[in-house]
Amino acid sequence: MEPKNNKQKSNSIFLILGYGVPKDIIKDENYNIYLKTAFNAIFSVSAKEKTNPIIIFCGGKTDCFAPYKRNEADEMIRLFQKLMQRRHVKDLVKDWKLISEKTSISTLENLLDAKKMIDKKNIKSESVHIISEVMRKKRIETLAKKIFSQKITLISIDFSQSPTRFLDPHFVQKKEDQALAHDMEALKNENLRSEHHKVYVEKLEIFRKVKSADREDAIRKWWESVFVKNNYGK
Repeated sequence: MEPKNNKQKSNSIFLILGYGVPKDIIKDENYNIYLKTAFNAIFSVSAKEKTNPIIIFCGGKTDCFAPYKRNEADEMIRLFQKLMQRRHVKDLVKDWKLISEKTSISTLENLLDAKKMIDKKNIKSESVHIISEVMRKKRIETLAKKIFSQKITLISIDFSQSPTRFLDPHFVQKKEDQALAHDMEALKNENLRSEHHKVYVEKLEIFRKVKSADREDAIRKWWESVFVKNNYGK
């Protein structure tokens, strides 16, 4: 008979990065695809590792609908809890722990604030699984390896049906390279993080002022004024 392994497994940590705040997340097509796919991925990993996951939902008050009070993290949890209550999975996921990180408004802040939360709560894990939409994959992987000491596993989901998903791939890559350069500057120098935050506050203010149909043009102009003008990613 093989000896019993009494070593307690460490927690499985998952970060789910936000993607804005839709008008109604329960009915939103993008978020339903995103979180249902994330749910399945978490279930598969947790079942294989025989651990109960700790899931940190990352994203602050990016609500573009007045009175602008909602945050990405709590909205995602609202939909995720609905998925957890489905009859065929309810008993299987009853020990999953959901945590809201609702202060961040950028990818860099998502990761930094999640790291602070993990450290503050003294959550022990050998790896961190990061779930996000696919367009940010390279940037998230680069930043995460600098921020976390644990092994990083990326779960990138190609779910978006928004106009941004179908932009010229070369433009998207250039935009991501510029964003990464900006993020890395702020990561290396804590004194620059308030300026980094202000850049994304400005983006949010633009989103709130223009109609949905005009957001792509407005955001492109914002991008050029901040990232292209300052030669990020060159």
